Amino acid sequence: MLKIAGCNRHWSAIPLQGSDAFAVEAMLCSLLTATDHLLIVENGNYSGRMAEICHIHHIRHSIMHFDPTRGIELNQVALALENDRSITHIAAAHFEKLYGVKNDIDGLAQLAEMHGCRLMVDAITTFGLLPLNYAAPALAAVALSSSNCLHAPPGIAFVLVCKSELAERTPPRTFSLDLKAQNRALEQHGHWRISPSLSMMQALHQAMEHYLQQGGREARYQLYCQRMIYLLKGMAALGFRPCIEPQYCAPLLVTLAAQDDQHFDIDKLNEYLRQRQLVMRVTPGEAAGSLRIGVIGELSLSDIDSLLNVFRDLDWAERIDNLSELPSG
Repeated sequence: MLKIAGCNRHWSAIPLQGSDAFAVEAMLCSLLTATDHLLIVENGNYSGRMAEICHIHHIRHSIMHFDPTRGIELNQVALALENDRSITHIAAAHFEKLYGVKNDIDGLAQLAEMHGCRLMVDAITTFGLLPLNYAAPALAAVALSSSNCLHAPPGIAFVLVCKSELAERTPPRTFSLDLKAQNRALEQHGHWRISPSLSMMQALHQAMEHYLQQGGREARYQLYCQRMIYLLKGMAALGFRPCIEPQYCAPLLVTLAAQDDQHFDIDKLNEYLRQRQLVMRVTPGEAAGSLRIGVIGELSLSDIDSLLNVFRDLDWAERIDNLSELPSG
């Protein structure tokens, strides 16, 4: 994990049993003290769940809400840091799936350094694809999981932690998500505190070997770009355009809206996909008449063609209410 991240010797990779939310909760619960004040910059569901975790565990925090169709406004964050000197930490998501928005984490790290704060990042969706500067002095911890861009099944979570953070004494808020206790157990005894799934660990090991053999982050990024460009061209021909501006996009997931006021039922569309023996899932976007499509995982261009063919086969105006009568296969 450290090799894939590009970390130096000042970082530790601490594994946990569980999926992505486990990593985020462990990061917040294990590294923040009772006197710390966390500023959560929120523009989607991932940063939103950070706020919910802090609320549940009574972690002192403030929330800055931003437009979910745009990235974080750094000038507004800077103003908040100037107005409240009690803020010690900042938390943000590298990529928000709500609309498919990439946030400027490098800019946020620079702001944190200027104001003497530490930065915590949810990189669940982006790890292994989009770079992070682990040499940034303010970066304290990064949460990630075995799935998404690494192409392993969910079940193992990780938090990459700057070792200086592990030296701080923080009373544990949870038993199973105590990062520092897990790190001590691994370093002192070489075993997990709570037994993980061996099959998930083996699957992750194989996925990481495959990832490195294929060329690592750069190769995977180029692969994802190829998929996204192919998808966008195909959907544009069908009258769909992205809902957000290009500077906020990343080749992970896109929210598309029909340009001619087409109306469709996402559940019926997914049922038709299943009838065609396609396990892709299209989800509704937040904006009316929009949908979200991701290109994460073991997909090929022919898989995208299969999805595009389903859209071409549907006459949205007349047939969407009669999908159950369409022949399968």
